[in-house]
Amino acid sequence: MFAAVVCIALSACQSPSVERPQVPRFEVVSATQDFPVAVPSSFKSTIGWLIVAEDRGQASSDEIRLPVAIIHSRSETKKSPVVYLSGGPGTSAMRTAAFPGAYPWLEDRDFIVIGQRGTHFAAPALMCPEYREAVAVKSDQVAAASACKERLESLGIGLSNYNSLASAKDLDDLRQVLGIESWNLYGASYGTRLALIYAKRFGERVDSMVLDSPLPPNAIYDDESAENLEQALRSVAKDCAQQSACARTFPELEQRFFQTLQDVSENPVLIEGGNRPVTARDLVSLIPLVSESGVRRAPLTMDRAARLDPVLLGGVISPVQASDFAWGMRFSVWCSEALPFSLRNRTDGPGETLGGYESAAINPDLCDAWGAPALDPSVIEPVTSNIPTLIIAGEFDPLTPPRWGSLTAKTLTRSRLVILRGGSHTSTQQWGGDGCAMSLAAAFLNAPDAYVEDEADDDCLSSRSAPNYQLRIE
Repeated sequence: MFAAVVCIALSACQSPSVERPQVPRFEVVSATQDFPVAVPSSFKSTIGWLIVAEDRGQASSDEIRLPVAIIHSRSETKKSPVVYLSGGPGTSAMRTAAFPGAYPWLEDRDFIVIGQRGTHFAAPALMCPEYREAVAVKSDQVAAASACKERLESLGIGLSNYNSLASAKDLDDLRQVLGIESWNLYGASYGTRLALIYAKRFGERVDSMVLDSPLPPNAIYDDESAENLEQALRSVAKDCAQQSACARTFPELEQRFFQTLQDVSENPVLIEGGNRPVTARDLVSLIPLVSESGVRRAPLTMDRAARLDPVLLGGVISPVQASDFAWGMRFSVWCSEALPFSLRNRTDGPGETLGGYESAAINPDLCDAWGAPALDPSVIEPVTSNIPTLIIAGEFDPLTPPRWGSLTAKTLTRSRLVILRGGSHTSTQQWGGDGCAMSLAAAFLNAPDAYVEDEADDDCLSSRSAPNYQLRIE
């Protein structure tokens, strides 16, 4: 059925009577052709390119190409497919298609992975090596963002066409050209925001949603991120204090750590061999909370930071910048639909907090340089829906805290919020963990309505205990 739909779509697109190929369309490629990802041969798959207009408001718009991998179910009797929406904004989803065995719903559902517009492997991809280099060497980041913008625009790229609303329309274009009546959305981090925006516009085409680490449109990240990080750090310290071994090893951890932050905020610390003082912001950045293994190390690292351990402080380095991260896409999305509606974007709004930790995902000066026009304020309205939805939040997630899970659930009338004990960010993708979050997602997708209505604890939830905190350097 799928192959027939694609062939029909392609033959229509290639009709000699049409001067300009129609969009949207899907172009299948063979496994031997160049493509961003290789799906393991043990899985049946279809790979290709979704071709859409860059600017849907212009009949003569340039086309853009988005990579798509469809991993087919092992079952002959299939349920509606699952489509994956990656985080960021600015990350590519395509590596996900290289590891399909990690996703249990492939037993009876196709799994669709799409590279969002503007991300690595899409054409065009809004890569900004100028900005990445500026961060690495601590040069003028604003000038670097301006240089990236000028270069991309010189290539004819319309940067105002790269945002969540456009990506949501790309998704529905893909659904239509593949001949899919309805599907299920699986989003992680920013991908949950995109899922909710899609559901707001195309909700009748969504059977269910799995939202891992939700970032709802009405959560103002740039005003709350420093507070969220502080709360996560305090929660870990309090949890440590409730465990006798952790409390003995790291006594009064919360008080000592935050007192050190205050002291270093007032008097940055010089370390032997360092080329600059270590700031409180540096100390905060050293605490690992974005993975469950990081959470287990967090009390030990907080203790070392509180003691100004010179070995720890000697590890202060520039943030790691992934080479495949599309900073231009991050700028275009965030500067048009997030920061404009933040108090952080006002001169009288909140500034840096938590020892100099920047509260905004993108410094407002960078958005000024990028010049993305703000979208209509309706983009940050709460999404109201009765789509069956599983919301997964990590107890110690510093980026998308559990209260944002509650905020998301507030307007989703058929949702269930699960807070994972000891969990961090994007728990379904913590591959070194116990797999609890992924098993919850699979159980939900197997029977969304029954899962939402059943409030009984799942086995893996009831068996999860406090993190086994690391007490010494190993």
